[in-house]
Amino acid sequence: MSRLLLPARSLALLLALLLLAGCSRMELVYRNLDYLIPWKVDDYLSLDAKQSAWLDARLDAHLRWHCQSELPRYIDWLDHQRPLLAGSPSSARLEAALGEARTLLQPTFARLAPDAAQLLAGLSAEQIAELDENLAEERAEFAERYLGGSLAERLQRRVEVAQPRLEFWLGPLHPQQRAYLRLWAARQEAGVRPWLDNRTRWQTGLLAQLRQTPRAELAARLEPQLAAPDRHWDGDYRQALQRSQQSLAELLAELWASATPTQRAYLQEQLDSLSADLGELVCRD
Repeated sequence: MSRLLLPARSLALLLALLLLAGCSRMELVYRNLDYLIPWKVDDYLSLDAKQSAWLDARLDAHLRWHCQSELPRYIDWLDHQRPLLAGSPSSARLEAALGEARTLLQPTFARLAPDAAQLLAGLSAEQIAELDENLAEERAEFAERYLGGSLAERLQRRVEVAQPRLEFWLGPLHPQQRAYLRLWAARQEAGVRPWLDNRTRWQTGLLAQLRQTPRAELAARLEPQLAAPDRHWDGDYRQALQRSQQSLAELLAELWASATPTQRAYLQEQLDSLSADLGELVCRD
């Protein structure tokens, strides 16, 4: 199987999602990222043998660094949330905690960006065309998924995606909590178009740079875009993202304030299990 490009942002998000999205086999997934990442990115871009060997070596080094350097920071962040969850934190406090979690990703972005830029800068015209085609197909799929159908259908899809993730941590939601979730799903509608537009603009700009000549300084031009993509966000998307983050924090605050003793105990058990799984990981030398 050919090994394919994973942009810096994608790897960082994948690593973070292992912590933030809920995974009952944390240790198994984390230990096999070197296999899962190329499999995941296989939908985007085919690399030749030389590029694949280079990517394999760099990915292995990055994953060792992440396990040794960044994983302890994630565990520490999780431990620091325990006192917060002992009471009923406000949405503002939860939003701050989520912001701290996002900040944990920045060293990974910075670490991966130079290699991602170097690999992108070495793509052939045929590989750039393949990447362009696959990204366009993905954008069309996302537009259909997030904008297709009636408003009621879109809201229901959001609920169906979010509810299992929440119940992974809390157990079954009761009727009041499901009502909070439906309200949250409705609030997300205004942010869909800015998010899709921002994604299109960022990818279009990246592809335009890949096609520029001369290519001697291309890696240096690409690195800042990969390390800090937020610098390229426009005002509409920034506002939409801020509203989305506030809405998520409000949802979590409402869910926790209305949580039953059983749900509170269940969350603590899940956090204990997650911390234990992460703490038992042995990083490769």
